[in-house]
Amino acid sequence: MALGAAPGADRTTLERSHREALAEPGRTVVVAELDGEVVGMAHVAPSGAANAPHRAEVQRVAVAESVRGAGVGRRLMEAVEVAAIEQGLSDACAFYEAIGYTKLGVMADYSLRPDGTVSPAAFYFKELRRSS
Repeated sequence: MALGAAPGADRTTLERSHREALAEPGRTVVVAELDGEVVGMAHVAPSGAANAPHRAEVQRVAVAESVRGAGVGRRLMEAVEVAAIEQGLSDACAFYEAIGYTKLGVMADYSLRPDGTVSPAAFYFKELRRSS
């Protein structure tokens, strides 16, 4: 089942990419399951910058086409926010204005797709705080 895979990405490339990501220190992966089947996922990758230990980036958010519109993405993002707060991250860059993130802008030619084309990326943020 494809979870929002990049155009031109074959299964071997996706599996290798995800294995490499899972090996990164500090990365958290949130997985959504329905009836024992993975239907979504999202990664929280802490910033590696020396001046940004309080930040993280939400990456690789993907939801199976069969359950899009059913709230899986929203629940994944809520779980990602909880994970970020538990890790002491107060500011997590992420996607989805619809769930309260603020759009910073779009960077053209940001990422290289598996098929060799370059695509833009939108950047968002939302301040997260522990409850007192």
